[in-house]
Amino acid sequence: MAGGALKYRHLSRKSSHRQALLRNLVTSLFTHESITTTWHKAKEAQRLAEKLITLGKKNTNASRRRAETIFYEPLQHLPRLFTTLRDRYLNRPGGYTRVLRIEPMNKHYDQAPSAILELVDGPKDMRFHMTAKTLVRERATEEGVREITARNVNKVTRYRDGGVKELEKEVKRMENKAWNEEFKEVC
Repeated sequence: MAGGALKYRHLSRKSSHRQALLRNLVTSLFTHESITTTWHKAKEAQRLAEKLITLGKKNTNASRRRAETIFYEPLQHLPRLFTTLRDRYLNRPGGYTRVLRIEPMNKHYDQAPSAILELVDGPKDMRFHMTAKTLVRERATEEGVREITARNVNKVTRYRDGGVKELEKEVKRMENKAWNEEFKEVC
């Protein structure tokens, strides 16, 4: 049957090269919590990263051995996967990573669609910071907070421990930053 359903993206590479690429992307993701790559690579790396975090939540000897075969630097990343990330995502039923589309990185060459792959609820969670920035802007108007912003607040704080307090802390930080910038303009 020609043209059957694809089980994965081939990424124009041989199988061994594709696996090495995905292992490298996932290792970088767990190192930096956020990486920028092409959209197709990000979607494939997201699948592998979600499986790794699920292995971390299981926390068995078999899951440790399986995760050890995927990471390029297992001694550096296994303790983090089975402690920090396991605790962060213990109550979350899935969706540990997020892919955000951005403008093409190589504007002058191939115009390939680019994306940011990030771990959710981490210190570099872009959606969390964007929601805080939107809250600052909307609270400054007379109209108040819109319904869609309230939904986004619920989404970014639902599985985060102390999420509402963290969001309010970030909002206050951004308000102070905006106030300081206005004060510098006046002086």
